[in-house]
Amino acid sequence: MATNKLKVMLSFMRELNDGNVPTYSDYNLGKTEFYDIVDACQDEGLIKGARFSRGKSNEIIIAFLENTKLTVKGMEYLDEHSLAMQTYKGLKELRDWLHF
Repeated sequence: MATNKLKVMLSFMRELNDGNVPTYSDYNLGKTEFYDIVDACQDEGLIKGARFSRGKSNEIIIAFLENTKLTVKGMEYLDEHSLAMQTYKGLKELRDWLHF
């Protein structure tokens, strides 16, 4: 089943907003796919503070997310998508929510 990247992005940002730093294993994703989603969030200005170590072809080898925070734009994005987040119950039930 294909990953709903928008839901992963929304969940990741919600968890950051709640003071948590989720990992790729929370989403049952590979590192590359998860890091690409986090990188896209940062490129769009939704988060700040994520740092990446990249390989020769610019692929992300490792991400350092412990200092990652939502920006005002990220908070507004979560607010705009609050309807989609109404059924989100946190990391414990994440896998069921992603497939909803």
